[in-house]
Amino acid sequence: MRINRVEIKNFRNIKEARLRFSSGFNFIAGLNAQGKTNLLEALYLFSLCRSFRTKKREEMVALGAPFFFLRIKVESDSGVEFVLEIGVERGGRTRVKVNGEKVRGLSSILGLVPGVIFTPRDIGMVSGPPGERRTFIDYTASQISEGFLENLKEYRHVLRQRNSQIKEAAVGKCNFKIMRALDRILVEKAEDLVEGRKRVLEEIREKAADMFRHVFTGDGDLEMEYISSIKSGSGKYSELFLSSIEKMRNEEIRRGYTLKGPHCDDIGISIGKLDLRKYGSQGRKRLVAIVMKMAQASVITEKRGETPVVLLDDLFSELDDCVSARVKEFLSERYQNFITSPVEIGTQNRKGVGNFTIHKGVITRQ
Repeated sequence: MRINRVEIKNFRNIKEARLRFSSGFNFIAGLNAQGKTNLLEALYLFSLCRSFRTKKREEMVALGAPFFFLRIKVESDSGVEFVLEIGVERGGRTRVKVNGEKVRGLSSILGLVPGVIFTPRDIGMVSGPPGERRTFIDYTASQISEGFLENLKEYRHVLRQRNSQIKEAAVGKCNFKIMRALDRILVEKAEDLVEGRKRVLEEIREKAADMFRHVFTGDGDLEMEYISSIKSGSGKYSELFLSSIEKMRNEEIRRGYTLKGPHCDDIGISIGKLDLRKYGSQGRKRLVAIVMKMAQASVITEKRGETPVVLLDDLFSELDDCVSARVKEFLSERYQNFITSPVEIGTQNRKGVGNFTIHKGVITRQ
């Protein structure tokens, strides 16, 4: 996939921009707080269909403006071109078009432009709470597994309903017949969800381990494992989960929510059998986060037959020259890349490279 052109109006501090991109590397240089990440956010909105920085769409509207508007012209690896448009009013009303035709909401274009993004915050995938790692694996699975996203949404919907019943039970108003019906639906959705996650994690794990050995000089093998909140044992996962629910019912009513399930699961990450969260340096955690994103891009490419757009926010600022060169070598032959940096990286004379500078939201191609 390639983003050939973008038009931006009133998106955060970018008042107006019309840009044509290279099909390979695109470097965006600028000091802090000039709008580099805003540009990546605008592009990635077409992949994730929500911001990676805020849950409120209106926060992306420029100060004093009534709306923001984005349009991109993209080309698939097979040569098919199409145009996507997103308009969001300050009140949150959203309009989306594909080739000039209105579609129903942002979810209608989810997956049309596969993308992978790395930001400094992504170190949280390694060192942060379990939710960071669940989001990583769920997004990957949604990109490559048919039906996964719908199942995830359904699981979350049933979970909210069940939590509501649990709160009702705490004040003596619960209908336990309804709750037990929700229990059965929840465990069925959970079984499919966990199986989908495990399949995708195995794909990620194999590629990440190989990349860690060849791209970086590690002192041990990189390992990842799915950690379920439901204890293993004989029988199907759904049966074990349902049994666990029955045993914890009183405790759940006392605490007011569902205590176990896929929403509580985690991914263990280790190097040389040592838990990276406990024993890894910040530099090592950053390298592993980069590897996980690179593996994510590779899995999406392999499973979809379409290369994702890769957006890298301030990727090289804390990497030594040797590691930076290896990362660039891995990316250069595979993907269209958008890479931000506080300084120009010195690629002005390279063929097929787009060089841009940004200052106070004004973007200029060099």
